[in-house]
Amino acid sequence: MCDFLSHFLSAILALLGHAPETIQPGRIVRFSTNGRRGDKAGWCLLFEDLRGGVFGCYRQGISSVWTAIDRKRMTPAERAELQHRVQAARAEREAEQRQRWAANAQRNAAIWAQCAVLGADDPATRYLQHRLKADLWPLPACLRFHSALPYWHEGQELGRFPALVAPLVSPTGEVLALHRTYLSADGRKANVPAVKKLTGTAGPLAGAAIRLYEPEAGVQGVAEGIETALAAQLASGVATVSAYSALGMKSYVWSPDVRRLVVFADPGEAGQRAAQVLKARAASALVRCDVLTPSTASADWCDVWAARGGAELDRVAESITDAFEPAHQEGGGA
Repeated sequence: MCDFLSHFLSAILALLGHAPETIQPGRIVRFSTNGRRGDKAGWCLLFEDLRGGVFGCYRQGISSVWTAIDRKRMTPAERAELQHRVQAARAEREAEQRQRWAANAQRNAAIWAQCAVLGADDPATRYLQHRLKADLWPLPACLRFHSALPYWHEGQELGRFPALVAPLVSPTGEVLALHRTYLSADGRKANVPAVKKLTGTAGPLAGAAIRLYEPEAGVQGVAEGIETALAAQLASGVATVSAYSALGMKSYVWSPDVRRLVVFADPGEAGQRAAQVLKARAASALVRCDVLTPSTASADWCDVWAARGGAELDRVAESITDAFEPAHQEGGGA
């Protein structure tokens, strides 16, 4: 068993970069694929006879089949049996995941019902004003305020804090998760291990975004974080959404009426790669896509706007001067 188990774990680690600590043959095991204790995006099932198994990651939308022997050497009967087991495992995994998604959707709906529209002087609004160094009002309607949101860390509630809450929405309009930024009463970042957290998801996150601003005249801006997206909109005038992360940037799905994307990329390697993936996808759909990156390696667009970097903002303005005119002449869609 040890040899089969070690080979199975090695296959999981090679594809996902993470693997579970323990495996019980015949049972689906959930595990973290981002190094965070509460994450359960990874899954695997080692068949009871130890001769095969399946595994994958819900977040990344990938799955794979492992066998103890080369499938090319299997008899037709063995291949048919393997296919039957894989299909049965897939059905079991999908049923288990649907239950998790449904439970998460209920929890997220309960949190959202407790949130209020942002007020001119609540901690969430003050936090955004601190970050953007601007009196941005009104703020996007999708941003909400929770006065006392529980903060959980490694199975323990560390307290209740004010929070900025925003929905991560699928391309078809379903709320898939809630993005939470935990704050202090005066609108600063809360003293917690991770200020920003995502709730459990109610479906695949591929293509989702926090829809801060709808596209205008066929032009849509895309950034990773909420603050970066708001800063990009202030600096450029381009209606911008938050894709939440580099992975979200890669899979972002624009609406059918978009004719041009303006990507406000983060300067790091992951942000740059994600922006180029999105640009390539847009090009294949005949949608014009421009990628803008701050010239300072350590700064994102929120930093640029907060510092009012004149030359940098002039460059942004010049780069999107024609954003609205040619948009009607270029075809394409998601």
